[in-house]
Formats: sequence, structure tokens, C-alpha cells
Amino acid sequence: MTNTAAYLEKYDMEDLYHLAVNTGVTDEKALGKDELITKISNNLLNRDVLEYAYLYSDDAALESWRHGSEDGELGKNLSLTDVYGLYIMGLAYESLNEEDNFFILEEVLDKFEAVHTEENREARTGIQRQLNLIRAALHLYGVVEFKQIVHLFKKYYGMDVTIEEVVDMVNRSPYVITVNEKNREFVIDDMTDEQYEIIRNAQQKYKYYEPEFGKFIKFSNPGYIDESAAHETLKKWVSEHLNTNVASDYELYLHVLRMVISGRKREDISGEIKNLGHTFESKAEEDEFFELISNIVRQTRHFQYRGKSEAELGQRTIVREVKVGRNDPCPCGSGKKYKKCCGKAV
Repeated sequence: MTNTAAYLEKYDMEDLYHLAVNTGVTDEKALGKDELITKISNNLLNRDVLEYAYLYSDDAALESWRHGSEDGELGKNLSLTDVYGLYIMGLAYESLNEEDNFFILEEVLDKFEAVHTEENREARTGIQRQLNLIRAALHLYGVVEFKQIVHLFKKYYGMDVTIEEVVDMVNRSPYVITVNEKNREFVIDDMTDEQYEIIRNAQQKYKYYEPEFGKFIKFSNPGYIDESAAHETLKKWVSEHLNTNVASDYELYLHVLRMVISGRKREDISGEIKNLGHTFESKAEEDEFFELISNIVRQTRHFQYRGKSEAELGQRTIVREVKVGRNDPCPCGSGKKYKKCCGKAV
């Protein structure tokens, strides 16, 4: 098979330990990095590992795998969103030469039909249905009590599940979700201890946001944006003012939105707007634009409000700088690291 060692060398030990568990490596903590990489590489194409990847990969990753199995070129030049479920299984990698350009291993592409059986399709439907509810809750709340997940299964699916069954489902999944037994909570990936304490303490005074099911389940997609009228206004503004030779209207809109969500300073945003083709002709025009930005911030859903927005709570918006490290959790709540989400350039 393709030598994956060069790609796995980029992983830190914690990521390798997690990948080892996903690929059936035992006693991973007793192994050095080279041994760990060798064992993971040897296990990647085992039938049970491939079936596990099929059952637990998100829909975007499964579709990329399926299309790639039909045409190998479609398994190249992919985004992290396209391959996330396979990436965390070690079946997809980021190009060593081009950041944010992912591909699925050729040998894996050839194995799709072998695991795409009627039995696996049926099993996957049930697994993904449950995982999507858990993902949606984590993307909305960041920190969520065991009992809330049990409540959501009953509310949205009519399922009477126990806390033990939900914890088992999370532990069996390949996704990095912290199970905090002491506080009886699930915590989204990569949240620091400091962030956890701030968010958990702030949450206590709020009830969980529970929209109708069609909207709730959209949050299972980490790329989903709960757009308001202010977002639509920003889209129109971008289309009318920014240079579409640089990127498409939608890419420019996302770029501006990422700057807003990540807490960039006003002068930095104004400077980037100028780089993208528009100079504010007056302070009044600039103030009007940043009033729009304030409205977007007010409409953004926050972990500390248990999925509610400042607008829904009647909070006063203060637009301020928030320093976000490249390896910190993305402020948008996707569960990905900032460098792999809103921290990416257009």
C-alpha cells in the first residue's frame, strides 16, 4: 500500500493514540511513535477497520469516498469537510505540499464497494441518525449534560435511551468527544480547560435552545451557518462592493464572516475590506457597515448561552478583539481547530 508514514509523521502523539484506537491497535500507549505509525499503517486496510469507517463516517466523507471509487480523480483535491470522517480514521490525508488540500488513499477508494453492502447501509442509517443528534447538540451547546442528550433523543426521535447507552455510543464513535463523568457532560473537541470553565459557568443560568427538529439537525453539519436577515444583507453588500476577481461572492462573504466570528479588530477588518476592493468613502459609511457587523454578532449562537443568540436573550452586543490561537477551538462552534475552520484564508 502507499507509504503513509510521511503523512502520519505530522500527527502528534495524542492524535496517533486516537487513530490507533480507531484502527484496532492495542496497547498504543506502550508504543513509540515509529512503532505506532507502523501498526496503524498495517491496520488501515483491514476489513473491520474499513467497515467501521463506512458506518461512522459523516455523509460528506462517505459521498467523497463513493465518488472517488467511481473516478479516482474525484478522490483528490478535497476539503477537510469533504473527508473529515475518513481523515480521523487515517484513510484521508492533507497534501504535504499544499495546505488544506486533502485526498483519499487510492487503496481505500478501491475498497468502497466491498463495504457498501445492504447490511452496512441499513446499519449506518441508524448509527448516523444517532450521531447526528449528538453532533448537533455539541455544535450548538459546546458543553451538554448527559440528561439533555437523553431528553433530545426522546423529544426528536421518540427514543427511550439510557445515559449509559448514549455514553457507549459516543465512546464507540471515532470522533474526539470528551466524556466528563464527574459532571455528567459531553464536551466538544479541543475545548481548553479554561474555556470549559468559562462556558460551563455561564451556561447555568440559561435553558437549552431547542428549535423544531428540521432546524436542530442542520447543526450536525459543522459547516452550517444559521443565517439571519443580517447575514443576507452582508451577502448583498459583499456582492455589490468587493472584487469578485479575487474569489466568488460566496467565498468573499465567508471570508468576511470568518473575520467577524473570530473577533478581528475593526481596523483589521477595514484593512482587509480595502484589500478586497472597497475603500469606505466616509466614517458614516464605515459606521453603517460595522452596525451590520454588530447585528451579525448579535444573531450568532453561542455556547455560553446554550445555543441561543444575544438577540434572543436581549443582550447588548460589544464588538471586541478576541485572540484565537491557530490550535484553539474555532469560535464558530464547529468543533474543529481554528486553523482548519474559520482561520483558513479564502
